[in-house]
Amino acid sequence: MNEEFKRKLKAYENGELSGSELEEFEKELEKLEIYQEILEGEESEAKPTIKEEKQKMILKRSKWMARLQTSITVLGLIFLFTIVTSVLTAVYYSWGKPDRVDVYRNVIDYTLTVTDPYGYFGGTSTNTKAFFGLEATRDLNKQVGDEVTTVGEMKVDFLFSMMSYPETDYDVSISQNQPVFSYPNSGDENYTDWSRLEKLPDGTVMSAFLSFKDLIETEEVLKRFEGKDMEIVWLAVDTGQEKNEDGIVFDPIGFPSFPIWHEDDMILESREEEKGLFGSVISEGHSSPDYNIGDQEILHKQFIKTLSFLKKYESKANKLYYGELNLADRIEYLNKNGFHHYGVVVTGPTKEILKLKEENWIREITVDEVELWNWSER
Repeated sequence: MNEEFKRKLKAYENGELSGSELEEFEKELEKLEIYQEILEGEESEAKPTIKEEKQKMILKRSKWMARLQTSITVLGLIFLFTIVTSVLTAVYYSWGKPDRVDVYRNVIDYTLTVTDPYGYFGGTSTNTKAFFGLEATRDLNKQVGDEVTTVGEMKVDFLFSMMSYPETDYDVSISQNQPVFSYPNSGDENYTDWSRLEKLPDGTVMSAFLSFKDLIETEEVLKRFEGKDMEIVWLAVDTGQEKNEDGIVFDPIGFPSFPIWHEDDMILESREEEKGLFGSVISEGHSSPDYNIGDQEILHKQFIKTLSFLKKYESKANKLYYGELNLADRIEYLNKNGFHHYGVVVTGPTKEILKLKEENWIREITVDEVELWNWSER
């Protein structure tokens, strides 16, 4: 703003301008007003633009913060829920006396003991999982000669008290052909492995399924193997449901050559209590009752006790058996007719087992596994 303009503006304010000079100055003032309006308009347009960008940035940042907070909250809730359910899972499966873990472990162990000739080898281990799950695993074993080898693994999952069907994974080097028994006086004589045994060399041991020509009582079975250099692994039991038109028993049940002891059969031998920071720790030692080899009454009593236990959990036992056990009918049949056997599983030197071919009470033999010598004379 120059000095001339200031002089005219002051004269204009004092009313000293007139004529053409007044008219020209007013026109100049009008131009200045237009310039001012244009400048004010540009400023008013620019300011809202800056505010909108800031608002967008603030809104975007708020959204990300909200998402982050939501994610952290969800993860925290999941973590908390996992901890709570893990605690509740442990409480659920440890509830009762015996607790559920022991019961389900016994269901698996006892079912395999009475349905698998090698099922009493080994034991089931369990591991609780989050969200009320329990995983039970068990090695599958076989005895050939004096050695017990692991041939596979079985896994069973639980959700609360619901049990899945077992998943089994076998060693590829082990034969997958399941030997079978033949029921006495039923059907034609099936394929037998005597000729195979004749070709096997000395220095080998084997396990085999022997089928009898007639049903034989337990005591008599044990007597007939006395003095023979072999071991009875398992005795198949006639429960009234084995006989069929083909004469082949695909799914036998039976018991090992020693009693199936239960936890409540064990005798307390020692008990120690140590006091610690978080309470007392109790250690107990137990032993099984005395048993005279060949005492069939004990063998029968413990077998019936095992079937009676499984009867309470038969739906689970059926899944391990892959069929219907019909335990009530089997128990009733045994109580009425007594114990008789149509076959046994034996192990020992190949040439010793081959001698059984001359026994007129042996009907058939099916070889299971053959290994190199690992035998100590009985």
